[in-house]
Amino acid sequence: MIPEIQKAWDFTKIFNDYQKTTLPLCAAENVMSEFVKLPLAMDFQERYIMGSAYEFTMDENFIGAEYLLPFYKEISILGNELFHSKFTDVRTLTGMNAANMLCSVLAKPGDNIMILDKEWGGHASMRLTFERLGANVFKAPFNLDNHDFDYDNLNYEIKKNNIKFLNIAPSDILFSHDFKKIDDSNCVILFDYSQLLGLIAAGLMENPLDILKNSILYGGTHKTMPGPSHGIIMTNNEELFKKLDKGINPDYLRNVQMHQIISLLFTMIEMKYHGVDYQKNTVRIGNILGLELEKLGINVVKKDNIYTQTHQLFLEFSKEDMNILFNNGVNEHITLNTKKKPLFHGGFGIRLGLQEISRYNWDDNAIKNIALILSIISKSGYDKNKIKELMTKLPDKKIHFTFDKSEYSNFINILKY
Repeated sequence: MIPEIQKAWDFTKIFNDYQKTTLPLCAAENVMSEFVKLPLAMDFQERYIMGSAYEFTMDENFIGAEYLLPFYKEISILGNELFHSKFTDVRTLTGMNAANMLCSVLAKPGDNIMILDKEWGGHASMRLTFERLGANVFKAPFNLDNHDFDYDNLNYEIKKNNIKFLNIAPSDILFSHDFKKIDDSNCVILFDYSQLLGLIAAGLMENPLDILKNSILYGGTHKTMPGPSHGIIMTNNEELFKKLDKGINPDYLRNVQMHQIISLLFTMIEMKYHGVDYQKNTVRIGNILGLELEKLGINVVKKDNIYTQTHQLFLEFSKEDMNILFNNGVNEHITLNTKKKPLFHGGFGIRLGLQEISRYNWDDNAIKNIALILSIISKSGYDKNKIKELMTKLPDKKIHFTFDKSEYSNFINILKY
């Protein structure tokens, strides 16, 4: 075998073997079904199209672009069905690329932008992104006790500081924001709900597009949305969308990665038919796991006796105990995240994500075993044999909440040629 191919094979096998053994509890990752992966193996990636479903012309476009346009139009239809969006754009490459695009197209250097700061669970890159593009960045007032904004002070600061854009991009979130309390009369509200898009599409969380007229819903599509790592931008504000439509492509983007876009279309189809059951299962097992962990003596954040309304759980530890659990988790191939921020009482904790094990539809006994595993590895001198025994009892990683192969066998036949 050619040496470089052999190396590539070795790297791939090591990664594949590792993935087979993991207990996946990372809130930022998910798995795609075979159905959703189909377009990634087809002849879409290398093809170009300029413009969107709303402003398309063959003038100065690429020959053959008209055959890609129907995919855009179908995404717009599903964007309306799932997210109640009049305008759905999927040309941006990732959630962060979408944030960059929104600021580049809509804002001017010197504009004042307010953000959900990282210490309150906001995305750590937002301040850097907006400041680099010339914006003045302010921190949104937050109420730790309610795990939500201090809305009176928020609206006061928006008016006082002439805030043009409020960007809400939660990486760490257990409970829904009460965004109907936000005054958007003179401020555009940008919701980077990458973590929550699947829950909103399933109707389990309120949709800001249903309430705020001056808002944009955007984000990455690979977390609670079990799709490719791609970007999506949605709004019901025609004036805002017209600015974005002309600015995104081809001005700031040329190749929009059609294989990703069509994979996202397949994800939206899957969500339409299976998303409600999938997302309900995610929230359900999150609350079961929270209760089981609490029974085992672990401090789990909750509000009104609810552990989570999302796919996440927060476990609170001292700094030393947090590091013990994390390091033991690394050794046992358990994916989770440490958190060092005031959002966790005492400033330290562990964030768990349930969206991937929910995708495997593991039963309640498996969830109880996961609680026991986490409890055991939270101690420095834990029983490794017991962990091995419990890990072998976990069910197979078979993807549920998707279509049977008989529903899409014609696509597989295309791949054979």
